[in-house]
Amino acid sequence: MRPAPSSSGFSLMEGIAVLGVMSMLLIIIAQIVSYDVYAKQTAKADNSTSAVLAARTISESARGAMEILATYTINGTVYTSSADELVLKVPAVDDTGNIVIDSYDYIAFYRDGTDPTKIFSDIEPDANSYRYPGQKLVTAYNAAMVFRYDNPDIASATRVSIYIRNAQVVRNTNLEAEAWTSIFLRNR
Repeated sequence: MRPAPSSSGFSLMEGIAVLGVMSMLLIIIAQIVSYDVYAKQTAKADNSTSAVLAARTISESARGAMEILATYTINGTVYTSSADELVLKVPAVDDTGNIVIDSYDYIAFYRDGTDPTKIFSDIEPDANSYRYPGQKLVTAYNAAMVFRYDNPDIASATRVSIYIRNAQVVRNTNLEAEAWTSIFLRNR
């Protein structure tokens, strides 16, 4: 005996098959939407964290600086303090964090010449310093980095303001994050 066809013309097995296919399609769509949200939230968090940490890294170096240098050669590269570069003379520190008397490290913060979305620091430490020499990535996905000084004569400046904006496009959405701070040179 065959089961009687339903009034809609579909059998019970056909109905279960349609529900199964629809369920699979809904699961796939939910996964796609979920991934889209995840990718955007991850990028947004990365932008925000990177911008804040970059501002903090620069401000911690500037806060303890002896002075802002108008120009200085660090590890063979000439850096010039301006709206997009900052060159600092900072007291050297030993492995316990204590200042080494009459010893100085030199630090430059600058935009990479080959990939302008990356900000680096270049450190030339004194021989007695605990700081590591060389270039280090400060932030990626950077769209703007601006330094402002409280004195037109940069070498006489006692305060520097920093503005950083990171941006990236993820799944056709522009995501941005900003950080800014103003630092008085403590050792000036």
